[in-house]
Amino acid sequence: MVKDIYKPKVKALTDIWSIIMQKPDSYNREKAKILLEEKYKKEGILPFRGFNANDVYEKELSSLYVIGKYGLGLDEEAESLFSRVFYVEENYEKIETIIRHGNPKEAFEAAERSKDSLARSLRLLFTMVVFSLAEEDILLNDLRTLFNSDTDEIKHTAKSFSRFYTAFRLAEGIAEGTIRDKYTFIASKKAISIKIGIDYPLPREDYVALISSNVFDVKDKVINRVLGVKVPQRNF
Repeated sequence: MVKDIYKPKVKALTDIWSIIMQKPDSYNREKAKILLEEKYKKEGILPFRGFNANDVYEKELSSLYVIGKYGLGLDEEAESLFSRVFYVEENYEKIETIIRHGNPKEAFEAAERSKDSLARSLRLLFTMVVFSLAEEDILLNDLRTLFNSDTDEIKHTAKSFSRFYTAFRLAEGIAEGTIRDKYTFIASKKAISIKIGIDYPLPREDYVALISSNVFDVKDKVINRVLGVKVPQRNF
């Protein structure tokens, strides 16, 4: 079951699908992205993001895709819509499937040797995990598969995404109130890194603060109390 903290976003995404399905033939990728952005801003919903906020609503289409396909089961009913609007996400899903089958180099080639595309295939699975539509172990196994590659770009992607995932889960804990002080923050960070099980740079407090503020809208005084850092300004 989806966590309470994500229910407003899931509701907003479900509402967007209700609008799209009224006139599915009228939507292309750009129109869907505009609708997504307008709905989020109207409802005060913040997109998932890490350090990089460039094209944040383009990336957030993965959330719309995941809810439409795995949450609402609309992919067969609206097959032409999915191929027309979500062809990018469908490709990322193919790349992730290759990773899941233990073939990191093949996945990297399928991603046209792009670290960004490799990371966005992980983001799609990450979104499913966050919305309780996939098991976390699948994502963690993907990260280990990529990390064990002897190709530097692939290994770097595993390290970078592990740092993001750790920061995101810590920010989530602060937003939910399970991480209340520096002690529980440090303990939680160590526990997450052990669970991931690879060697990667742990996120600094300012990274966690950025996600806490820009994704979960945690109050500045809470972030300062738990992390002891000033909250970075939103840049989207």
